[in-house]
Amino acid sequence: MKHKSIDLASEVKRATLPDGLQGFLFPLFEAVSNALHSIEERWQDEAEENGQIEVEVSFADQSITIADNGTGFDQKNLDAFLTPLTGNKFERGGKGFGRFIAFKLFDRVFYSSRQTDPSGATTAGTYRYEPFAADDNLIPVASDDGAGIHRFDLGLTARMQSPNDDVSNYFDPTGDRYPTGEARDAIALGLVDHFLVEFIQKKVPKKFSLSVDGIATNLYDHFYASLSIGGSQTEQIEVSKEQRLFEFNYFKVSMEQAKKHRLYFYANNRAASDLENISPGLNDRPFDEEGPNGLRKYYYLVAVSSDFFVSSQSRDKIINLNVKPGEAGRQKTIRETLIALAKQHILELESEYTAERRAKMVAEVEHLIAIDPLLRRGLGSNSPNEFVRRRTITETREQLARDLFLERFRTKFDFTKLKPNASIDELVEIVKTKIPEDAKEALAVYVAYRNHVIQIFRALLKRTEDGLATEDKVHQLIYPRYKDSEDVDYSAHNLWLLDDDLAYAQYISSDRTPDGSYRAKGEFAHDILINNENELMIVEMKRPQKTGYSAGSESPTDHPVTQLKNQITSIRRKGRIKTSEGREIQIPADRMVRGYILADWNDQLQEYLASEDFVITNYGGQMAYRYYQTLNLMLEVIAFDRLVDRASNRNDAFVQILDGRSTYDRKPTGALGG
Repeated sequence: MKHKSIDLASEVKRATLPDGLQGFLFPLFEAVSNALHSIEERWQDEAEENGQIEVEVSFADQSITIADNGTGFDQKNLDAFLTPLTGNKFERGGKGFGRFIAFKLFDRVFYSSRQTDPSGATTAGTYRYEPFAADDNLIPVASDDGAGIHRFDLGLTARMQSPNDDVSNYFDPTGDRYPTGEARDAIALGLVDHFLVEFIQKKVPKKFSLSVDGIATNLYDHFYASLSIGGSQTEQIEVSKEQRLFEFNYFKVSMEQAKKHRLYFYANNRAASDLENISPGLNDRPFDEEGPNGLRKYYYLVAVSSDFFVSSQSRDKIINLNVKPGEAGRQKTIRETLIALAKQHILELESEYTAERRAKMVAEVEHLIAIDPLLRRGLGSNSPNEFVRRRTITETREQLARDLFLERFRTKFDFTKLKPNASIDELVEIVKTKIPEDAKEALAVYVAYRNHVIQIFRALLKRTEDGLATEDKVHQLIYPRYKDSEDVDYSAHNLWLLDDDLAYAQYISSDRTPDGSYRAKGEFAHDILINNENELMIVEMKRPQKTGYSAGSESPTDHPVTQLKNQITSIRRKGRIKTSEGREIQIPADRMVRGYILADWNDQLQEYLASEDFVITNYGGQMAYRYYQTLNLMLEVIAFDRLVDRASNRNDAFVQILDGRSTYDRKPTGALGG
């Protein structure tokens, strides 16, 4: 039996896995997911009662075995198995590629199956799986080889063994892969966390066991022993002039089985969204309560359902979460609205925590206005209690100070005084001569300045060599060339275009070597180097509209990945950089270095990055990334369009606040203040 033609070896090579234990367990997750689908196909609504999954991890044999009592290799599933990237799994939210992931980590995979044929007779077989073979891919073997005889009346057994060197130490329960010393608990937690939604939706069979070196745990019982009901609530929201109902169900999951507060949406009790992390603005830590066995710490899992939700064809996502309700002056999507309501409900459920946090924030505000009269004026006619009530529950002292400062200048300055239709030459002149001085007067004017810089950036990207579309012009706009922060003030550069946190970086240099000097013949010089909060960043900029990227080119500018890696290698070898004044900054080996390549996106660049094994994504704009473990380097390639669009979106949100068009702090609407 043989696969239909596809270059599987290349596909598997390009596939990436998460780091750490999650990456090691990923083939197991895929196998369990297939088992759940098979059980659901066979048992339908009785899957929870009648289904069975047994997972066995053997440290001695260095193997992982997964057995289920689903449908096995019946004709439909066998055809789908032998068709890579089949649509069979697409109907269930998969891609039909998961079974090949095992070969990223294991050299040998076996299957044994028992199924019914079209006549109703039961058939069985045991196989060695060779997905990259030119001839047969599913090769019959003796029943006592590989995965052995399938243990259930019907279903499939998969066995992965002979791990490669990178992951073989996960089969050492006393090694450093399990720092807590409890490998069984770590693997159980990984499985429960990955299938959290399936557990909540009762799609996991009651007989779901994990055996690690002969010690078994029923994961179904293990999960539900850690779960308690937190409550439920129904909200009515007007969407496009129609009242729609949304049901919220709250579950408390012990911190041993969860890592953060999360939420998911589902339709028809089937189509689930990805889990959303809702800890920000709520509580980064677990809540706690006294129970029969002492203090219990837990995170919330929120399930939101509604007949308003529309699922995709593959039923793996909800496609109308970004609809806006359409109320006057309201900008939030349904997704954002429901997440805010879920957080508000939790804060009402956790009233003691909410009261303590509010009291602490009031104390912080009172301290701030006591030491800085400028911030006191930010209160206006509000009391500290009223000011705090309009803010999220997790705001830090620094965020509260920023908000007080913002309120102080909200109405004092007219940040729209600059002409919106100014020419490019006029805008360049404004940026160079006028705006930095005005920006010192008020945060509001500084935001206007940023808007004009963004306009200039967009215009520069459109020009040709005969105009302004040169690397030099773009570089000069982001950071002055041949300078460093020893002689460039923060107000004279625009690194916030890359990241707002870089506006006040500790050390920045442009067009210098890591020794702080200008480039001599044969030396390299980075475009921009930034040392900020114990993280080193190096930026390589390419000319807008540049093409000709190739690893085989003799010109280093056509091979920017190697260009940047060579720079990082030199820094790693020395273990430090120097400023222009000779001050050394140590760069320890365990400190992450981030490399950025900024370029116009085109087919040649994408092909080049694919040949360099980058992960390529269009989520939020074109970009690609790859982690180099030896260099402890995360290298990102970012399209200019993505860069300027994201900078513009961040600034637009800030302008809305300054202009009074954001409702986040205009009136309280509950524990979250809207």
